[in-house]
Amino acid sequence: MLVAGLAGALLLVLAVVLVARLWVEWQWFSQFGWSGVLLTRWLLQLGGSGCGLLLALALQGWLGWFWSRPARGASLRFALAPRPYAAGLLLAAGLQVLPLLLLLRLAQRLVLNPFDPRRLHGLVALVDLPWLALLPLAIPLAAALLLWPFRAARAVSALAGVAAAAVLARSWGVWSEAWLVPESGIREPLLGADVSFGLARFPALALALTLALALLIQHLGAGLWGVLARPPQPSDGRFHGFSPAELQALRQSLALVGLLLACAFWLGRHQLLMSTAGSVPGAGWLDVHLVLPLRTLAAVAALGSALVLVLPWRPGRREPWLLVGSLLFALVPLLELLLTPVLQLLMVRPRELQRESPYLARSIAATRAAFQLDRISSRNVNPRPRITRADLQASAATLRNIRLWDSQPLLATNRQLQQLRVYYRFSGAAVDRYALSEAGGLGRQQVIITARELDQASLPLSARTWLNRHLVFTHGYGFTVSPVNTAGPDGLPDFFISDLGASTRVQGNRHLGISEAEVRAAIPIGKPSLYFGALPSPYALAPTKVPEFDYPQGDENVYTHYSGAGGVPLRTIWARLAASIYLQEPKLLVQGSLTPSTRLLLRREVRAGLRRVAPFLRVEGEPYLVSVQLQGPSPFPAGQHQFWIVEGFTTSRTYPYSAPVPGNPDVRYLRNAVKAVVDAYSGRMALYVAEPRDPLIRGWQRLFPDLFQPLGAMPRALQAHIRYPLWQFEQQTRQLLRYHVTDPRVFYSGDDVWQVPKELYGRSQVPVRPYHISAQLAPSLPPEFLLLQPLTPLARPNLAAWLAARSDAPHYGELVLLRFPTQTPIFGPEQITALINQNPQISQQFGLWDRSGSEVVQGNLLVVPVGQALLYVEPVYLRARQGGLPTLARVVVSDGTRIAMGTSLEQGLEALLDPSRSLPASLP
Repeated sequence: MLVAGLAGALLLVLAVVLVARLWVEWQWFSQFGWSGVLLTRWLLQLGGSGCGLLLALALQGWLGWFWSRPARGASLRFALAPRPYAAGLLLAAGLQVLPLLLLLRLAQRLVLNPFDPRRLHGLVALVDLPWLALLPLAIPLAAALLLWPFRAARAVSALAGVAAAAVLARSWGVWSEAWLVPESGIREPLLGADVSFGLARFPALALALTLALALLIQHLGAGLWGVLARPPQPSDGRFHGFSPAELQALRQSLALVGLLLACAFWLGRHQLLMSTAGSVPGAGWLDVHLVLPLRTLAAVAALGSALVLVLPWRPGRREPWLLVGSLLFALVPLLELLLTPVLQLLMVRPRELQRESPYLARSIAATRAAFQLDRISSRNVNPRPRITRADLQASAATLRNIRLWDSQPLLATNRQLQQLRVYYRFSGAAVDRYALSEAGGLGRQQVIITARELDQASLPLSARTWLNRHLVFTHGYGFTVSPVNTAGPDGLPDFFISDLGASTRVQGNRHLGISEAEVRAAIPIGKPSLYFGALPSPYALAPTKVPEFDYPQGDENVYTHYSGAGGVPLRTIWARLAASIYLQEPKLLVQGSLTPSTRLLLRREVRAGLRRVAPFLRVEGEPYLVSVQLQGPSPFPAGQHQFWIVEGFTTSRTYPYSAPVPGNPDVRYLRNAVKAVVDAYSGRMALYVAEPRDPLIRGWQRLFPDLFQPLGAMPRALQAHIRYPLWQFEQQTRQLLRYHVTDPRVFYSGDDVWQVPKELYGRSQVPVRPYHISAQLAPSLPPEFLLLQPLTPLARPNLAAWLAARSDAPHYGELVLLRFPTQTPIFGPEQITALINQNPQISQQFGLWDRSGSEVVQGNLLVVPVGQALLYVEPVYLRARQGGLPTLARVVVSDGTRIAMGTSLEQGLEALLDPSRSLPASLP
């Protein structure tokens, strides 16, 4: 009775905890109007676990049925002497334990991450299992199986069934996406399947076969154990043999195993398309001519063995055919293992290019399609060696927005001048563009915007009380906006918007011809309280009886109360009870400072919120803040201006023939499928589909139609600030380094490989990272917001190409590759940096600054097309060695044949054209 009572109490506690967690999750999704999305996910998990449990119960029933088969008339042909009998017991134990470990490992991985990108099928899941830690469990398990063979075997099988149910429940995204993903219209060339099969259906089928085989083999091992360990056989030390009824039952079970193995080998033919072994990603010559026929033969042999086991045969006729099928089935994997390296060495290597060229062409085409490299528009350019005034006049819009402030020095300056309190933090700087002044057709002004977020880790230890962390210091406040192309007389950044609260300063810029009124019209401020942001933040309770810190005003603080509609309402004692259980915080049980209007704000880091809403998306890159005036229909409340834009991607490791990104084997297919917009005040979220042709996101749209909207439904004010994702651009660039080549012969030779050039930043040589500029792709085109990456040949510093991603409508998402002539050397960033540092007058000036207690920081070197030439621009910052403010000291410019340095870009350009005006740093 006591044990039953304790068990009942434990179940009650678990039920209460589960209900509390479900209620909080339901309320959190309901704030967005997406409770139906959560309900669908719950139903899918319930359906998966239900199917798993029904299958486990059926197999448990089979165990009981098998053990109840009459043992009379045991066949002496299957009797085992002591040593074979011990081996049989060991085999039966292994057939139980190994599948159990596989199922438990899969369940563990999926419970931790339902969208684990690694392989979820086959014995590879056991590779990183801590085998040594499991050894102490082997002895008690073996003892239990020997002492209580039927009970222990049932218990182990039941555990395997529960693990399989957990796997089916947590893998809801794998099998639901496989069911709903539409065809892409692109077929892989070897087996003729649509690529959507590889993207979504292959992983689901492989997981299903792994689960079915693991469960079946585990229960078959349990059944055999029950028969082998049936008394008095263990004490006799020998097995008396199977009865005809037991043999019939075993034949049926083994036939089902054979059928599943046939399916596994048939599916393994598709796995060849995702292979990374050999010189060709996907199926190469040897795979097509050896491995594919062998796997087909193995599938046929396994299917034939299954048929032989279940079809009626005369006595003595079944065994020869079964032996042949079994030998073929066992021999084929062995032949694949042994013949592959030998034939690769003897037949493929001597004529590798000739044999692999057709398959290499398939891989090149597939990789380019998987990463959208086939959409790049490429053109050859041959820039003039010297810039002229005509070039400067033709690209006046580009020159007007040349970025002189890098993110790092600007952040360092902002943190000293604009954080204002120790608990504020500028987590990142986003380069953006605003329509501050488009007079003269010079385009939108490029700016750097930084959000002033609250960093609770910076609060003094004495102030990190529960009340302060969750009720008082609940949000950041405000942001700064700086032009990228000017600096003040002291070398510090200019600001369009700075300071905070009542002291917020909004100012124009006379040098740029931008007035204060234009800034106020283009960048509304309103009440810029940032309850949701890019920094990890604990939950908040607001509004409460305790005023929330809003912003400092002189020596005093200004307080506020949250008035948004976001969060989980805590109106009743039951709501507070659920929240206290969910957060494991008993303080919420006492009403204290809470009011009926109090709301629980969860997942305030915007990427965490998106991952919770759409766990099937890969969230990469830093979210960036925009401040706009919304007009017309909008999912966000009127009067709100600050929003975070977060990038969501669909990826796959099973795109046929595609090569993985170097260093990232889980990414063989990539799309920027979703752009999420998050209200910085209420946390309200909207998901917009940016890649409507992506079959993966179309599958999720079918499953969750209420979750997504087309990109065209995004408010126009927000559309004006979307940009090409930096993370996607970097992955595409890594692939482009090799896959700009489409000729298999040239690709194989490896003599046209590119690399990301290096530059000197500060005192370190670092790879040139992609950078945003507002520029003209051609003198006849208007300026647009671009993400650029210069590229050089491998082991050579000359500029080979220049990749640009366009971010402005109507060309958003287009990639342009400008290729420079190979016969004429065009200086790359590394060469220009070296020429700058070896220029006598420039290096002398840098040396004087370095010796006077200051430190010279050479900023990012920009390579910009200007008219019919190229312009290299490098800002030079100066800071004190001990905690100084970085100031813009000089601007170095070059056209590849001349170098000049000035206090501003204009002065540097004048010196470049007329060396007598400044440093005559001409190159020989």
